[in-house]
Amino acid sequence: MFFKMMAGEWLKLRKTPVMLAHILIPVIVSIVFLAYYAISPWSEPSKISAFYQALGVGFPVLIGIFAANTAEQEQNAGEYQNLLSLPNKRKIFIVKVLIYLILGLFSVIMAALLFGIGFQKMFGGAVGLNIYLMAAFLMWVSSIPIYIWLMYLAFRFGKGVSIGAGIIFGLISALMLTGMGLYIWHYVPVDWTGRIPDTFIRAVFGEISAVHKMRKVLPIYCIFTVFSMLYYVIWASCWEGSKLSE
Repeated sequence: MFFKMMAGEWLKLRKTPVMLAHILIPVIVSIVFLAYYAISPWSEPSKISAFYQALGVGFPVLIGIFAANTAEQEQNAGEYQNLLSLPNKRKIFIVKVLIYLILGLFSVIMAALLFGIGFQKMFGGAVGLNIYLMAAFLMWVSSIPIYIWLMYLAFRFGKGVSIGAGIIFGLISALMLTGMGLYIWHYVPVDWTGRIPDTFIRAVFGEISAVHKMRKVLPIYCIFTVFSMLYYVIWASCWEGSKLSE
């Protein structure tokens, strides 16, 4: 049953621009940054960090849009009747998050490969491709609670709330990348997609304080992510439908 649900969700997404977006966005972002870096005097660490910071800031915004698209699709298919008729709604809501997590992992890995290979060919570099991939993986891991909460908001309050929250999350993430977030970013989950890969890159290039920051955020991340998963599963089990806000 679980794999049938996965296949069904996959078929639904094939008919939407979501699939194309997960391919085009990594390609466009990578090309834009590489083109800019061709004329930029920045150092190697700064160039790599800025790339992942930009991806991390945009990630919550895109997740909010994708979650809203999924909720709207279910409403348009019959006012959520396909979901409400299921004996176990918990499984389908888990599947919806998993599908987007798989697509998100594909996108960030694709972006890392395109950018990493292009960067090495154009500028050489002191780090291998595995560092680019690890930074992308950390960004994806950091996005798990964001996927969960924005999917919850989309089905609980509507697409407008999901999109709005995604935009706000992105703005907070950008703000936390400034000096304002220097000492508090560990406690702000919506900025982890920007801060965690950036901190990892800084640690790779020998910034000792970055290593301590990575260790500090790990237990906070684990606790918040487990809490988010548990709350999402409990809520999904009791879900009785809602109306999308326009």
